[in-house]
Parts: sequence; C-alpha cells; structure tokens
Amino acid sequence: MAGLNFGVTVAVLGVLLLSASRLSSGVEVYEIALPHGSGITVFIKPGTPTLPMKLCHIISSRRKETTLSIKSGDKIVFYFSCQDPENHFVIEIQKNIDCMAGPCPFGEVQLQPSTSVLPSLNRTFIWDVRAHKNIGLELQFSHPRLRQIGPRESCPDGVSHSISGRIDTSLVRIGTFCRNGTVSRIKMQEGVKMALHLPWFHDRNISGFSIANRSSIKRLCIIESVFEGEGSATLMSANYPDGFPEDELMTWQFIIPAHLRASVSFLHFNVSNCVKKEERVEYYIPGSTTNPEVFKLEDKQPGNMAGNFNLSLQGCDQDAQNPGILRLQFQVLVQRPQDESNKTYVVDLSNEQAMSLTIEPRLSKQSRKFVPGCFVCLDSRTCSTNLTLTSGSKHKISFLCDDLTRLWINAEKTITCMDHRYCHRKSYSLQVPWYILQLPVQLHDFSWKLLVPKDSLSLALVPAQKLQQHTHERACNTSFSYLLASAVPGQELYFGFFCSGGSIEQIQVKQNVSVTLRTFAPNFQQEASRQNLTVSFIPHFKGRAVFLFLPISVSPLKPFLLCTYLGFMIVLIELSI
Repeated sequence: MAGLNFGVTVAVLGVLLLSASRLSSGVEVYEIALPHGSGITVFIKPGTPTLPMKLCHIISSRRKETTLSIKSGDKIVFYFSCQDPENHFVIEIQKNIDCMAGPCPFGEVQLQPSTSVLPSLNRTFIWDVRAHKNIGLELQFSHPRLRQIGPRESCPDGVSHSISGRIDTSLVRIGTFCRNGTVSRIKMQEGVKMALHLPWFHDRNISGFSIANRSSIKRLCIIESVFEGEGSATLMSANYPDGFPEDELMTWQFIIPAHLRASVSFLHFNVSNCVKKEERVEYYIPGSTTNPEVFKLEDKQPGNMAGNFNLSLQGCDQDAQNPGILRLQFQVLVQRPQDESNKTYVVDLSNEQAMSLTIEPRLSKQSRKFVPGCFVCLDSRTCSTNLTLTSGSKHKISFLCDDLTRLWINAEKTITCMDHRYCHRKSYSLQVPWYILQLPVQLHDFSWKLLVPKDSLSLALVPAQKLQQHTHERACNTSFSYLLASAVPGQELYFGFFCSGGSIEQIQVKQNVSVTLRTFAPNFQQEASRQNLTVSFIPHFKGRAVFLFLPISVSPLKPFLLCTYLGFMIVLIELSI
C-alpha cells in the first residue's frame, strides 16, 4: 500500500478544485471546492492574538465574515478585504479518517489541499485517525527526522508537529517535535491525531511522513530514535509536563551505531502516589543477562552502553484522593568510547569510616556546540556526570570522558574523639590516600573535620614541612595549601591558607577544626609526598589558637599571621630572636 495518498485521490473521489485569480482591483480571489466524502474540512478563523476585525474581513457571497467553514461537498469563492490577511487569519485543514468503518489508506500522506494554492496564512494540517483498540498505527518520518521540544520551546523555522494518541475517548499528548532530530518512527494504538503547523511564508508542500499498519503494541506508544553519529536527544513522557496517564506503559527504542556508546541521564522527574504496582523504568540492554533491568526513577541510570537498547516507563495505580504526578524528561547522549572507558580503577573505602569521595564536573562555560559528555561509571554500567562513593565498600569505577580535566575530586573525612581518656595524645596522619592519587582526575579538595569533646581536649597540627600563611605580602606559590577554619557550629572563625616554606612548626586549636587541602596545579600528584599533617589530641587550653614558630634571625616584631572571627581581624605577631 506504500505510495498511496492518505486523503482524497483524484481517481476515486474526483477533483479537488482550488484556483486563484485576481479582481480588477488586484485583490486575489480564492476558490475551494471539496468533493463529497473527502472527509476534509477547511476553517479560516482569526489568529491569536486577534487584531480588530474592522481592519480585515473575509468576503464571500458579498458578505463580510470573520470566519469561514468549508465542508466536504462545498464550493466557496472568497477574498480578503485587506492586503495582509496573514496578520489577521489562520487556516486549519482537518481530515477525519475512520479506520473502524473501512480500510485505512496507508502510505505517504499528502497535503490536501496543496499549500501552493492556499491563501498565505499560517496553516495547520490535522489528520485525526481512529482505529480499533487492537490495531497499531505507525508514523514514519522521512529525513530530516524529528526533535522533541519542551512546552515552552518553539521550532527555529516555525514548522512543528504535534502528535497525540488515544486512550478510549481521551487524547494523550505524545509531544511536539521540530525538524532535524533523531525520532524516525512513532507507533501508537487505537488512533492518532497528527497536526502539522506551517508558517504563512513557508513553501513546504509535503507532509514529510507516512502511516503504516502494525499489530497491537500493547502500550500507549513506542518512539524510535536513530543516531547516525555522536549527538544527544532530549525526550519526555506523554503529557509532559503534566502527568503521565495512570497505569500506562511507554517505550523508547534507540538505534545506536556499534562503534558508539550511549548514556542515559534523567533531567527532571516526579513520581506519583501508588496504591498498586510500582512506577519504574525498564531497560533491555545488549549483553545483559538480567533483561529487563529495572530501575527506580531516582536511581542512577545506565551508561556506556554499546548497541541498540530500549527504555520503558511504567506507571502505577494511583491513590484516588492524592494521585500525585508522574512525569519524566531525560537525555540520551551518544559518543565515541574513550581510552579511559576500558580502564577500571579500584577505590577501596572498605576500611574507612565517616568518609565520602565525590567525582564531579568542574565549573565551566556552556557551549552551544555538541560537547561529548563526561561520565563516571560505577561497575562500568551505571554512569552519571557526578558520582559519590562512601566508606565501608570497595568500588570499581571507570570514565567515559574525552577530557578528564573537565572533572575533579572532592573528598571529606571526619575524625572524631568523644572519649578524652582514649584519645589523649593519640595522633592521626592527614594524608591523601594513595587510591585517590592513582585516579586520572585531579584532586580539588580533601577536607578533614576534626571533632573533640568540648572543654576536654584540644588539637595540635604538626606539618611535615614548616608552614607560612598566604598573605598579599607573602603569597604562596605551591601546588597545594591548607585552609584552616573552625568546625564549631555557628562559629565563623577562619585561620587562613597555609603552605610550605615558612617557620610555623605547630598549630594548636582549642576546639573542632576543619582542615582542607586544596590543590592548585595538576602536578600535585608528583608533590604529594611532601604533603602530610599529623593531628594529635592534647589537653584542653583556653585560647582559641596557638602558633609555634621556628626561631629565625633577629628582626623587629612584624605582623605575620592573620585570621578573622565574626568579622574582626586578629593579628598574631611573629616573634623573632
């Protein structure tokens, strides 16, 4: 049946007569004749926002009209009373197809009437197809394929496709689409309503799609997305941003070239209140022995997938009193596998306590061009743009990223002593673990939060190399430094940044303190052996902080250490002998 006109054919239903001529005054006259049984209705009506109708009217049979309706079997001659009708009116051409009353004319869909003979108005062609519940209908889009847009977006060229499906008597919005995307086919069941919106200045004269018959798909719809190279696609659940229909199933099929890899990221989602079943997403992934793989919407989604795969959204039976809302917007990113994606790194936190490690993107400017994603993968499958690992487990990670300098590491560890009898004179080494240094990503911050019982113990910090404070007069020029700050809740006390190369041998702090090692250069890994602080729990003292110095050559007293507390600057004097 391919190639048949989806609409009125000349051979069967007669000639669809449209002609345009000009009055002696230069006004263009239009004649539209719709054959009996064509199922086509043409509406000309005011556009939105409307301009005052006294500026322009439709003139038909010597009567001034603000709307015009032309049905099957009608023949209407008309013209406009103004020179710019495109600023006042729009035209809508609707064709109803009842596949339950007879065979459907499957094949390429024609624009009837042709846009070349219609008035130059913003045009909407609508095809409303009704079919039995067990009949599947497939919309096939020729090049260029379609790109789904959100509810507040518009298409650059003004050409858009609005597609809806049916559940019994209700219409369900599948989405709005522009040209130049990845969507090649949309399969629906029970019927489809397709609207093609064309601006008045656009000379397009083809629909760009065809309709085929398919067996029952047993779900709301299936959207096929085809990637021919690197790129991304953003897709949404039906009715987005409103709620996905209750207890429905929607599937996306992704066709991925064998040499590329795909990763899924959920951009926005909400879940409803279920009384039966559970809302979830299911993946059919190549090579998986556990298909379908089931995920909650709040889970990290799969990444680094080779080959074609399916993603399905399953709704639930909702609470009638408080249903909530299920909706999903997600992105599929397809890119070349990187060398790092074949390497696995072990981060062993099984012997650590109260520690977390996060690998995340650096702050960077956004680009309009396609930029390959930068993902961290856990166990080679669950990939995301950021990943947090916690203590108590051994983790295997890999990277799917073209440029690892786009990522950095932030880690935090809490060292607590609540029993002063056990901790007195006990010491800990504040050193970046080797399993962080072996990663191909630069460390940004490593923070140690040191907690002691109030009024029982204090802290002493002894550096492996003597320190100096970073000031305008004596700036640090090293690959890393330490930031010291109070960790007492509600206390804004900052001791400042410190680096090696000075005369500070020891820093004693009265209460809880945070020590953050911050790196400033990629070569920190090579200099990491110089980094080490030893913290000891010492008897409590009353001052806020004590700095112990190595004696230096005789010189006058001069300000050396600066710290701030609640907006006041504290100046500590370097003692010289």
